[in-house]
Parts: sequence; C-alpha cells; structure tokens
Amino acid sequence: MAKERVLLVGLLRRKGREEKLHSLEELASLVKTAGGEVVETIVQKRDRPDPAYFIGKGKAEEIKELVEKHEIDTVVFDDPLTPAQVRNLEKLIGVKIIDRRDVILDIFAQHAKTRTAKIEVELAQLKFKLPRIYGRGEELSRLGGGIGTRGPGEKKLEVDRRRIKERIKKLTGELKRIEKSREIQRKRRKGLFRVALVGYTNAGKSTLMNALSHADVYVDDKLFATLDPTTRLVVLPTGEKFLVTDTVGFIRNIPPQLVASFHATLEEAVEADLRLWVVDVSHPEFERHIKETERIMENLGCRDKPYIIVFNKIDLLWDRGIMERLSHLYPGCMFISAKTGEGIEELKEKIRKLIHEKKEVRVG
Repeated sequence: MAKERVLLVGLLRRKGREEKLHSLEELASLVKTAGGEVVETIVQKRDRPDPAYFIGKGKAEEIKELVEKHEIDTVVFDDPLTPAQVRNLEKLIGVKIIDRRDVILDIFAQHAKTRTAKIEVELAQLKFKLPRIYGRGEELSRLGGGIGTRGPGEKKLEVDRRRIKERIKKLTGELKRIEKSREIQRKRRKGLFRVALVGYTNAGKSTLMNALSHADVYVDDKLFATLDPTTRLVVLPTGEKFLVTDTVGFIRNIPPQLVASFHATLEEAVEADLRLWVVDVSHPEFERHIKETERIMENLGCRDKPYIIVFNKIDLLWDRGIMERLSHLYPGCMFISAKTGEGIEELKEKIRKLIHEKKEVRVG
C-alpha cells in the first residue's frame, strides 16, 4: 500500500526561525510515525497569520501548484488552523488539509492497544472534533470520517452534534469507572514506593524502564511508541522494592483535549512518590523539551512534587563537557545511558536513599 504523500507548511515570524525549523523537523517525524511520507516542506514568512488562508492566498495558490506537481495527498500545517481556514484551504487547494494536532491524535489512535487507551483517544478526538463542527458544512465529511460528500444540512449537523455529545458522556462515564478501579489498585500498592517515568516523547523512558526492572517493555525509535502505562516491580540488591510506571510521552502543541482525556493514564505520574523526568540530552532541542514537559506537568498539578531530572542518552554525546554545565543548572540531576547501562546503578542508589527518607518521614 502506497504511503500518503504529504506536504508540510510552517509560518515563520521575524523571531524564532531556529525554533520553527526544529518544529518542522519534529512534524516530519510525526508524519512518518503516522505512516505518511513527507515530499515537500514550505515555509512562509509572515508577521501574523492570514485570517482566511493562514498563509495568504498567494502562497496557498503556490501550494496548489506543488500539490498537483508532486501528487500530494495531504497538506499538514505546523500551526493550529481555524475551521474557516481549513475550509478555505481545502476549497482552493483541493486536497485534505490538517494541522499538527490532527497528526498527534492520529498517532495516538494507531498506538492505542488497551481498552483504556482506546477510550481515552476516542474521547480526545470527539472533544477536538465537536467545536469544529459548529457552523460547518462541506468539510465535515473529512472530520466525521465520511459523513456526506458535499456536506450535510443543518438538521444533519444537529444530529451529529447530539451523537458526539452522547458518546462523550458515555466514554467519560467509562473512564470514571476505570479510574475507580485503578484507585483500588493504587490503594493495594500503598505500602510500596512508586516511581513514574515522565518526559518528552522518544526520550528513552521505555528503555530506562527495561534497564531498571528488566521488563520486556516495547521499545521503538518512534514518537509515542508507548501509550499504555506499564507498571513493574523492581527489587534492589539491598532488598528494597519499588514500583516503576512508564507513562505516555509529551510533545509541544499537544491538544489540551488529549491531556484531559489521558487523565486516567497520567494519574500514575501525579500520584507517584517520585517522578523520573527523562530528557534526551543528545537532542539539539532538549532544553525546549524540558520547558514543554514542565508546562504539561504544571497542568497536571505535579510540577512541585518530588522529581529527579535524568539526562539520558549520554552515550550519544560527542562532548561530555555539557554535563558539568547541566549539573549547575539542574542541581541533583543524574546522567545515564539507559541503552548501555551507564549510570543506572547510581540512579538505583539514589532511589534507594529516597525510599529510606520517605520511611523515616512516615516513622517520624
């Protein structure tokens, strides 16, 4: 089966050129993970988005020519588009128009394996879709998965709105039941120290999970390879035990609906005694990844809870001098290679000490 041919579009303002280029590189990785093939990338320089076409009608017409020339199936914008902009662009260019948020939701849908993850993804998609339906017609078939070819009438729109709201209500109820069940499980584990792995997608959390627990957790060099939380028991050589949970990765511009819907999954990160904040230190944008992870943790309400920043993939550093700078910037951080095992024993020892500190606090 031929891959979906994709053209990427980014808006470049006066400031932030380097950040935008990295963002487009990340978008290309997202498209690849979703199963698409990036054929062309267009960057438009504008101080502010065009209300009708985001990039301006002239640039949109230029994209139309490229779409025809390279037989493009889909145009993906790095920035969020309004429903009106999507409608105008699709009418002018003649192919499917989506943005980064659509791609992220699509990847989550592909990677959802358990019942919980599938519910969470569907709920996020519906919450994302509902505001876009209002006042829309001809492009609804794209969002609704084939509802009509030229766009349903207003009566049909009302039916779709009502059905989506009913489905959201049903899925929300199912998630609440799942959360209650998980709460019971957490209470059973209450005596054990709990560690959650958090961080940007593809930072190496699953590899670290395997290194700590010798668990056979799926590892792949793709974004969002892990979607369902996996919990394993770790027994240290000195006899101490703790539970470690791998959680879904974060990414910039992640749809708020996705974070809200994945509350049941991310609850592990919130409720844990300790968060290992995993950072791919070999990535050129790792400092931006730290800021984005920090923002999401704040939204979850666990930014001020105990954590250790774990700089992973030090085996890929060409200059380890950066480690000294980071040690000053992030006191108490750790440096490891989950792949080679370097620094893992030191990390386990740090966790062991924290387990004893927590026991002492409880006794006190």
